[in-house]
Amino acid sequence: MAVRIDADRLRARLMELSEVGRTPEGGVSRFSYGAEHVAAVRRVARWMREAGTEPAVDSWGNLFGIVTGEVGTLPPIAAGSHLDTVPNGGIFDGALGVLAAVEAAVAFREAGIPPKHPLLLLGFAEEEGTSYGVGCLGSLGVLSRAPAPEALHDAAGRSAADALRVFDTGLPRRPVPMPMAAYLELHIEQGPVLAAAGMALGAVDAIVGIARTVLEFVGEANHAGTTPMEMRRDALWGAADLVSAVRALARDTGGRAVGTVGRLHVTPGATNVVPGRVEVSVELRSPDASLLDTLRGRVESEAQMCASRHGLDLQVRAWRSDAPVPLNRSIHDEILAAAGDLDWPIVTMSSWAGHDAKVLQAVVPAGMIFVPSMGGISHSPREQTSWEDVARGAQVLCRTIERLDRSQPL
Repeated sequence: MAVRIDADRLRARLMELSEVGRTPEGGVSRFSYGAEHVAAVRRVARWMREAGTEPAVDSWGNLFGIVTGEVGTLPPIAAGSHLDTVPNGGIFDGALGVLAAVEAAVAFREAGIPPKHPLLLLGFAEEEGTSYGVGCLGSLGVLSRAPAPEALHDAAGRSAADALRVFDTGLPRRPVPMPMAAYLELHIEQGPVLAAAGMALGAVDAIVGIARTVLEFVGEANHAGTTPMEMRRDALWGAADLVSAVRALARDTGGRAVGTVGRLHVTPGATNVVPGRVEVSVELRSPDASLLDTLRGRVESEAQMCASRHGLDLQVRAWRSDAPVPLNRSIHDEILAAAGDLDWPIVTMSSWAGHDAKVLQAVVPAGMIFVPSMGGISHSPREQTSWEDVARGAQVLCRTIERLDRSQPL
């Protein structure tokens, strides 16, 4: 394989980018359309120029650059990830995929091997949904499937439309080119599976579906001292039982689903008042659409039993659901073959977190490469992936692009 990434350069650029939005705890806070996002776009754009592109941003603040292909009629092979972070997040989440794509393009140039297809390098905005509450907003915007920017507001009440109007990176604004021949995304796993198995690489076959709702238990607020235990209608008793039930339901799937209660809102929320109302947020994830539907029904049934047990009323809000998305099988097989070309073992696995690849798969053949997260930690300053695994993942990305580029026109 003549096209080889420079692991030292990739490491240096990841470390340099990690200084943009650096927090005192050693994490990164880089929110979409803010000053740190502007600085990150400008820095990555400089590296995109070194790869032979003329970078630009689109109307949603997505950064992109195009390396010209030898065959002008072919659609581009795209690769990238996102530049935004969660509050006090890690240095690899998103950034690794963006900079590995840039590194692959530079590697082609240094090898003197021009690709047949154009190479489209992407740095999406607002994948995390931190600022405007919509995950993968940038990639949804590329497909014209995002909500109107005037309808989205941050915590301070400013609309995304207003933020985008003043988002000045100094780069030209133009649409991300469509259609794409393929989209590849290198990402840290953000979970413990690869590390626990002692594996350095994963090829993603599907991105899980997510179902969320809020269930409200309604009892009767009363004096915490004068109300006998047998006469209470304590809404928190029902909520507590449901928390345990969600745990049991997910564990009983044998690893095919996860369930989380991430928020309880207790009313009136005083130490000397029996809780009269409790809102319980429930999230379910699974790569199996049928199982996800079954679990939704089981959660509602369990909640009704929890309410009846304690003499409570129950209100279930409408579920918000995203179906599981299988990624493109041919791209997946090319990733496996690329790792095989390099004599590196790789496993097939599902992604339990959402990614821009899930959005793009609706119209573009998409694939993902995972590298391990030490301890399964992500969205944290403690997020860590070994530099050896970073380099290995970037080289598999580069090799997969090679394989796709030399195959029959996509």
